[in-house]
Amino acid sequence: MINYPFPVHYLEIGSNLKMAYCDEGQGEQTILFVHGLANYLPVFKHNIEELKKDFRCIAVDLPGNGLSSRGDYLFSMFFYAESLARFIQELKLKNVVLAGHSMGGQVSIVLSLRYPQLVDKLVLLAPSGLEFFTDLERSILKGMLQLGSYIYGDSISLETTINNSYYHEQKKDAKHIISDLVKLMQGKEGKYWRKMVQSNIEAMLDEQVQPFLKQLSQETLILFGKQDALIPNKLIHVTETTERLVKKSEELIPNCKSEIFSHCGHFVQIEAAPKVNAAIKKFLLPS
Repeated sequence: MINYPFPVHYLEIGSNLKMAYCDEGQGEQTILFVHGLANYLPVFKHNIEELKKDFRCIAVDLPGNGLSSRGDYLFSMFFYAESLARFIQELKLKNVVLAGHSMGGQVSIVLSLRYPQLVDKLVLLAPSGLEFFTDLERSILKGMLQLGSYIYGDSISLETTINNSYYHEQKKDAKHIISDLVKLMQGKEGKYWRKMVQSNIEAMLDEQVQPFLKQLSQETLILFGKQDALIPNKLIHVTETTERLVKKSEELIPNCKSEIFSHCGHFVQIEAAPKVNAAIKKFLLPS
């Protein structure tokens, strides 16, 4: 049994498609938190606990993840974006601030580009999608994916990936997150897990958003951990740094601010929770 930090609600958004979510706090603006690759909504626990004092905070499990329905879905960035668009429309959410972490950031960018009327502002937490991969680079990464060296489709590689998402040795919440995700990936309900992870990674490469960043109409905030070991991609873009990637993205996105936190890894919303929460408040609340 997996225990979530907040009460869980469910919303039918289509045939055989049910999304689990939590809904905390209230305010004129609604922050919609979107998790990353093969993850779940509790990774935003420390953000919701604080931000629900000023905002309505909703966090979702994307289809195929967490407590949401499982199935042989497309598992693409567009599929997730369409699912979130339906979710926003069904709940009649207004003044929506998308807060996407890692792959959830790329999904949030896709949704913001396709349905700008549904998204008021955008918060990108160590997002994928800011890098551009050439055809050759994509082929190399897909080759590694086929060999099984670039996928956490089993408990050992999942544990390694989660631990690599941290900078600090204490790895706050890591054991709990790993335990939950291992339970979710195993058994009858986890039969689509490996396909989902592989499809997600391929979709992140095939549905690139970097060329379209200049078309984003939403005011955007990018937050990164300086010691992020996953983004930028250390296997392909060996010389790229977090600072340069963020600077280039900030120049592309018309109305963009950014902040990089030292002594922090890929799980920026966990390791630097107080700083992330303060930055989001400053971004959203009138001064």
